[in-house]
Amino acid sequence: MKNLLTISLFFFFANVGCTSKEDATSRKLGDTFQLKASESVSFSDNGSLIVAKLINIQDSRCPKDVQCIRAGEAIVILDLQIGNEQFNGLKVCVGCEKEMNITESTVIKAKSKTYTLKLISVDPYPISTVLATPTATLVIN
Repeated sequence: MKNLLTISLFFFFANVGCTSKEDATSRKLGDTFQLKASESVSFSDNGSLIVAKLINIQDSRCPKDVQCIRAGEAIVILDLQIGNEQFNGLKVCVGCEKEMNITESTVIKAKSKTYTLKLISVDPYPISTVLATPTATLVIN
């Protein structure tokens, strides 16, 4: 009986580990997507595979429950692969000041096509007493 339970658990966890997420063919350009650090998402665009990997989120926004001198910003750093072209270290930002030269969207030119990567939001908004893993909501057009 104990062996049967062990075998059943093995197959259950093996199947859970093998279930695939949405594949690239079900996502299209213009769909919003959410990523945490080290996560990636892929799209298909007329036969070209587009893969976006979130490298890091640098969130220095002033927490809701704190008074700060400045509001701060959330910078999202991504690597983007379009077909066989690689674009590393792309930065988009919520709340960046003009002097930083980082905006909420960036334009990428790959082969004969132009794409726009836009940061919609970084959530949750920081609270000083809560340690949370930020998630970026983005869109590629």
